[in-house]
Amino acid sequence: MNWFEVLQWKSEPLAELARESESKSRELQAAGDSLDAQLGSLTGQGQAVTAARHALKDRISDIEKQVNYLISVSQIASAGVDGIDDIQADIEDIQQALASSPIHIDTSGVVSFVGSLVDSAESLLTHPLEMVKIVADRVTKVLAKAASLEAKLIAMMGALGMGTFDNHVNYSASGAAKPTLPRPGASEQEVASWWSQQSDENKKWLIEHYPEKIGNLNGVDGTSRDKANRIVLDRKLTDLPGEIAQLEVDAANASSPFIRNAILEKKAKLQHELDELNVVKTTLNKTYVNPENGGTGDGVPRQLLGLDSSGRNLKAIVAQGNVDTADHVGVVVPGLNTNVENTLDAYDNRASAMMRSAKNQVKNGETVAMVEYLGYDAPQNKLEVLGTGYAEEGAVGLAGFLNGMDASREHGAGDAHMTLFGHSYGSTTSGMAATLVNKGVVDDVVLAGSPGAGVQNVSEYHVPQGHAWVSAAPYAYDVVQGLGTDFNFGKNPDTMAGFKHLSGDVGPAPDEYDPFGLHMEYFKEKTQAQYEIAGVIAGAGKE
Repeated sequence: MNWFEVLQWKSEPLAELARESESKSRELQAAGDSLDAQLGSLTGQGQAVTAARHALKDRISDIEKQVNYLISVSQIASAGVDGIDDIQADIEDIQQALASSPIHIDTSGVVSFVGSLVDSAESLLTHPLEMVKIVADRVTKVLAKAASLEAKLIAMMGALGMGTFDNHVNYSASGAAKPTLPRPGASEQEVASWWSQQSDENKKWLIEHYPEKIGNLNGVDGTSRDKANRIVLDRKLTDLPGEIAQLEVDAANASSPFIRNAILEKKAKLQHELDELNVVKTTLNKTYVNPENGGTGDGVPRQLLGLDSSGRNLKAIVAQGNVDTADHVGVVVPGLNTNVENTLDAYDNRASAMMRSAKNQVKNGETVAMVEYLGYDAPQNKLEVLGTGYAEEGAVGLAGFLNGMDASREHGAGDAHMTLFGHSYGSTTSGMAATLVNKGVVDDVVLAGSPGAGVQNVSEYHVPQGHAWVSAAPYAYDVVQGLGTDFNFGKNPDTMAGFKHLSGDVGPAPDEYDPFGLHMEYFKEKTQAQYEIAGVIAGAGKE
C-alpha cells in the first residue's frame, strides 16, 4: 500500500452499503416477525399443518441467517466508513498545511523538499528540513493507520465468511428481538428519538454490547454516554497492560530489526494510549472525596461524554455537573497544543474555576454544567496551526455534539441555556461550529484570545443577534488575537462589528515582556474577564 492508493480511498460506497444493508435487514426482520406470528397461530393437526409448520420454520431460519448477515455487513461497512473518514481527515490536514509550500509527497509517500532553502527560511516559521521530518512522520502514521484499518476489515470479512463474526445482535424471530443501532448517518434528532423509544432494558443492553458506539453517539443523553464510555475506559485500562507486555516479549523474539522496530512502534502507541486513559481516569476520580487521602476530591460529579482513540491522540469530552438537567451548560473548546495527556487536568481545573464563578451569578438557584471539549484534534505544532484544517474538521464534530445535547434534552429536562466558549485556536473552531449548529441550540458564543472568529460576518453564526461576545487582553501580551488570515481564520472578533465586548482585564502583565504572557489568563479566577465570561455562561447575557 502506498500514498497514492490511500488517497483514492472513499467512504461513500461503504456508507451506502451500510445504509442498504441496515434497511434490508429491517425489512427482513419485519417479515421474520410476521412469519413467526403465523407459525404461532397454526394450532391444528394433520400432515398439511405439520408440513406448513416445517416450511415456515425453514423460511424463518433462512430469514434469520440473512438478517444477521446483513447486520454484520452493515457493521463492517460502518467500521470502514469511520476508519476511512478519519484517514481522509488526516490527509486533508496535511494537504492544507502544505498548500503552496515547497514540500512534496510522491506517490509512494516519500516526502522531499523542492524549493530554495534560503527563500523558504525567510517565509516559514519552521525550518524546511524540520518541516520535511514533521510531514514525513505524519505520512508514515497515516499509512500505518491505513494498513491497520485494512487488516481489521480483512479480519472482520474473514470472520463473516467463516460464520464466526459476532454482530452482538444475533437476531432470532422466535426470541425477544434485540435492539439495533440507528441507521448510519442518522441526524442527532433521529438518534435522540430512537433512544427515547428504547426501554430501560434495551438501553442497558445497547450500552453493554455497543459501548464504543453509544458513548460517542450524538443524541444519546449524557448519563448513558457516561456509562458506556466508562465501560470502554475500564476495559482498556484492564487489557492494555497485558497487550503491551506481550509486545515487549514479541519484540525480544523478533526475527529481524525491521520487525522488532515495527513491534516497538506499536508498543509505544499503546503505551501512549494507556497514559492518556490513565489521565482520563484520574480526572474522573477527582469527583470523589476520600478522607483517607486528605479529601482531595471536589465532590462535583463528572460525566465522560466522549472517548475516541481512533486518531493520533485520544479524544475525550468531560463534563462537570449534569448536562442532562443543568439550567446552564458551558462548553469550553481549547486550542493549540491541547491534548488529553498533557492538558486535560489543567482544563478540568479551569472549568472548575469557571463553574464556581458562574454558580455565583445564576438566578434562583439555577444549576450549571461545564464541558471540557477535548473532542477534536487540536494542532500540536507551529506547522499545523498555520492552517484551519483542524478547526474545520473539529467544527463538524463540535456542532454534532452540541446538536446532540440539545436533541437529547428535548426528550428529557427540556432546553438548556447553552454557551459555546472558544479559546485561542479553539475560538476559530467554535466560530466555525456556530455556523453549522442547528439554530436554537447555542444561545451565546464567547471568543477569547482569538486568532479569528471563523467567519467574515457575525450574522453567519446560528445564534441570536447580540449574543456573540469577545474578550481580548491587551494586545502587547496576547499577540494571538487576530493573528490568523481573515480569509482562512475569519476576521478578528475584537474589531468585528456585531460582537459585544467583555472585559479584557485578565490580571497584571508579566514582570518581563512576553507576547503570549496573558494568553492563558482568561480562565483566571477573580479577574474581571473571567467573571464576565462566567456571567454569560450563567445567563447574564440573556434577553
